[in-house]
Amino acid sequence: MELLDSAPPLKAQELDEPYKLAELKGYVLGGLEGKHGVQFTTWMQDYDRRGVTLGHYFGSDYTGAKQDFAIRCGLAGGEKVFTPEQLTEISRCCADTLDSNYSLTYAQEELLHGIQAQIEKLVPDLECRLQERSTSMQQGMNWTSTRCGFPALT
Repeated sequence: MELLDSAPPLKAQELDEPYKLAELKGYVLGGLEGKHGVQFTTWMQDYDRRGVTLGHYFGSDYTGAKQDFAIRCGLAGGEKVFTPEQLTEISRCCADTLDSNYSLTYAQEELLHGIQAQIEKLVPDLECRLQERSTSMQQGMNWTSTRCGFPALT
């Protein structure tokens, strides 16, 4: 909130609201404080830098907005970021490996447990995703969830 309070307002003709922002390489990260908390958005600036276009909207997900901003302006490569669906599958594979009869060293087991713990922090609804993935696999269906609030993966 301190960063948002100290950020300069976004000057864009299309916006009626007083968004605050970070700007880099023609992309902006905007935040707007409202009655339901802060709403975050990333945009591409238009050619004359007086407006914005192609917005990605994140609600109150500041981490997601920062990540999107970093990827869009080139601070982080998109290939270095896993999607929640990919992280869910990695976590499932770790669990399968730990539950199997593989001959793992203590260090390998600890590494896999650490990966799972890290993914749990990154994917808040991981348990729901894993349960839905398991149910879909048991039914021989493609993973096409909407119950957990994430996009379909077919």
